[in-house]
Parts: sequence; C-alpha cells; structure tokens
Amino acid sequence: MNLTNQLKTIALTLAVLGLSACESDNNHAFVPPSFFGDVTCMHLVVNGETYDIALPASEPVDLLTLNTEFPADIRVTNASDFKQITIGGQPLTDGACSLPVSKIGLTEKIEVLYDSGSQLGSIQLNTLHRGIPPVVAQGKGEIPGHFYLSFIWRPLIMKYNNDGEVVYFRYQPTDKAGTPEELGYWDFKKHVFDGKTYYSYHAPDPKFADCAFTGYDPGMRILMDEHYNPVDTIHALASLDGYLPEGSPLDGHDFYFFSPTHWIASASYVEREANGRKLAVGYLQEVDNGKVVFDWWSTDHSEMEEWASPLFDTSYDYVHFNAVQVLPDENWLCSFRTISSLIKIEHGTGRILWRISGEDQDEDKSFYGQHYARLQADNTLTLFDNGNGHNPKHTRLMRLTINPYTGKITDGGDIMHDASGYFTVACGAFQDFGDQGFVAGWGWSMTEGDNGRLVTEHDANGHERFRLSHVSPNYLLNELNSSYRCVKYQ
Repeated sequence: MNLTNQLKTIALTLAVLGLSACESDNNHAFVPPSFFGDVTCMHLVVNGETYDIALPASEPVDLLTLNTEFPADIRVTNASDFKQITIGGQPLTDGACSLPVSKIGLTEKIEVLYDSGSQLGSIQLNTLHRGIPPVVAQGKGEIPGHFYLSFIWRPLIMKYNNDGEVVYFRYQPTDKAGTPEELGYWDFKKHVFDGKTYYSYHAPDPKFADCAFTGYDPGMRILMDEHYNPVDTIHALASLDGYLPEGSPLDGHDFYFFSPTHWIASASYVEREANGRKLAVGYLQEVDNGKVVFDWWSTDHSEMEEWASPLFDTSYDYVHFNAVQVLPDENWLCSFRTISSLIKIEHGTGRILWRISGEDQDEDKSFYGQHYARLQADNTLTLFDNGNGHNPKHTRLMRLTINPYTGKITDGGDIMHDASGYFTVACGAFQDFGDQGFVAGWGWSMTEGDNGRLVTEHDANGHERFRLSHVSPNYLLNELNSSYRCVKYQ
C-alpha cells in the first residue's frame, strides 16, 4: 500500500471512530494534521476568553469581553493547523496578533480570514454580544470621565464614554440571565492606588447559590488590573470571633478599596441569632495583607432592632447594609436601607457614634430606603433617596449639611432633583460634582413607561444633558434589566 492510500485509510478509520478535531485543548483530543483533510475547528482566544469555533462558521461569534482602550490580545492555539490566518486585516505571527479596536457595537464586526490549505473561509466576530439588551444614548456628557454600569439580574458590566459609546464590557450569558432567577454582576468600580488604576466588580459564586435571598448576591469580588485582566478573586476571611468561616461568600452591596491588599467588604446575608431571633445581619470586615484587622456585627448593637421601620419587612432582613465610606477621621459612615438610617461607626471599637434617621425628619430632610450615601469634603451629605415612604412614592437626589461629629443636620435638605412621578424601589446612586453638575444612576424602577432609564447627567442647575436608557416596549423586560449602580469615575 502506498503512502497516499495509507493516509486515506487512517483518515477513514478516525471518521468511523467518531473522533472530533474540534475538542478543547484541555481534554487533549488528537487533532489530525491538516493534510488528513479539512480543518474542522479554530481555537480562538480573545482577551483571555476561549472560543472553540466549528468550521465552516455559519453564524457570527459573540465576544464575551472587549475594550477600545487597549489593543485586543488575540491568539489561535491551533494556528499550526492552518496555512494562513488574518484577523481584522492583520496576519497572525506565531499564532497571535494585537488588534486595535476603534468601536464596539452591534453592527461592528471583526473578520477572521483563514486558509487551511484546502479551504478558504471567514468568521465574523461580534464586538458586542447580541445577548446584551440594547441601550440608547441621548445628549452628551460633559463631566470628564466614564459611566460604569452594573445590573441586578444580568452578569454584565459596561463602561460608556460621554458620547454614549461602549468603551468596555464583560458579559457571562446564561439561560436565566435577565430573569429573577439569575443574579448579576454588581458594583462595578474604578480604583486608583499609587498612581495605578484597578477595577473591581462583584460576581455571584455558584457554590453559594443556596445562601441567596431577595436583595442579596452571595459571591466574590473580582479585582482587575488597568487592562481589565483579573488579578485576584476575593472571598471573606474568617471573622475575628470565628462565627463566619474562612472562604465564605461576600455580599455585593459595596466594597471600599484602600489598596490591592487592603479593603472593606460585607457579608450581610449571614444568619445569626439576636435576642432569640434568627436574623440576616449586617457584617463588615476590614482586611489588610491577608488578615482581618477589624470587623463589625449589627447583632452587637441591640438598639438597631428597635429601629425597625413599618415601611419594610424587617422580621428577618432587619437592617440591610448597602454602603460604607471611610471618613477623614478613619471612622466609617454606613447606610442601612430597611431602617432608613445612616450611622457613624467608630473604627477599632465598633461603637455607634451617631445615627441619622431619615424617617424622623421634616419632609424637606426626610429619606426612605436610601442608597449610596456619601459625606463630602464640605460636610454635605449626598444620598439617593429611594423615597419608599413619600406619599406618593417618588425618588429624590438629596444633599444635607451635617455636623460630622454629632450627626446633626445643620441645614435644610437641598433637593438636587425631585423625580416626581418616578420611583426607584431599590438600588441607585447619586454623585455631586459641584459646579460641573451631578450624575444619577436610577437602579431598579417599577414605574411603567419610564423604567428604562439607567443613568443621567445634569448640569449644576439640574437640567438633564445626557441619558443612557434601555430600549424595549416591554415594561417587565426593562424592569428585569434594571441596574444595580450606574456611577461616573473621572
């Protein structure tokens, strides 16, 4: 038998045995050389995400992450099976190329051309995943920086510029994405330490799905470098009293970053007994260089049970932590949604120094179910007043002047924006940029007809100049695409 017939016999035998050439590298399947026949798969890696593409490719391939700030790192791990591959007009060298991406969008494609020696073909890469609900931009942002978006029920984070163009996204599609059965990526942040940029977001951890209940997303904090490459995955450390085990999931409501090895995180889904009742408690831990240096339990403060509000069901989730800020005196300002309260915690002792109750104020100073409370350098306190207790319910962006040592409100409420007729039931954010204007992330709204809004930017007089919104005639779909936080970082 001559060599040609031998090769034909071997190829036929492999086909009969059903061996596939399109297996991932991880299972070490045998891939016959291209002279055995046509190449049937391309193993493509884009910015660390792997796509096994059956050839010929009849459908476009949706990328899971991409950005326009840095060239895309593209590799073909089985490039030796091909005679030539060109991606976005660039030929691969040693199976790799660095491809600048100028625009991300549903109509923007990256073309992959290949020659297997016996077949010419092409693959279309979608720069924006088709599973991401469409977003429309109106106007133009003027405050320097980018908008950072995260979503309650969709594993998706996005970064937009002032023209409403996608700068970066990461999406992990699932069968349940965009439904109440799926928890999303929360609290997408930018951090700067020692002149270097980092990013982070909260992701659900499937190992702890049974810990979830309404309003909580048990998972992990993903820390990324300036190129959006993951550099650390953070879970809770054991609490100082040993009640919370090492490796427990974190809660995604907030994360305070000092450095890549020093942070404050929460695990507020934890069940603990207080006065004979089992409650979902508020828990915060400060970690520095791999050690818990300070932590705080709401169950150490029995008075917090007495602050229960008739507006919310506090029989189990009795305080609902959602924000922490380290103040100049190193003490912590914390927000607790279901008791409409802001408290100042003494660092080191855990003592509650003061409390501001939104439900105990005159109407111009009142707030309910608030989110994203921040004390500014001029001692004004800004917060997103969800407004669950207003009659009728409506959301306000507020600024109060307080004494940071006593918590006393020293000036009446400055209502930066009163969204009359619009009610955000939970989540949201408010950022005051002074003379440059302010930004609102609109969280989870159930107001039919207007619940598609994600983030707006306003001038200092309150006039809206920019908006990002979901586009859908389906009211329920927009509700389920609601954001967790949409914020702006400069």
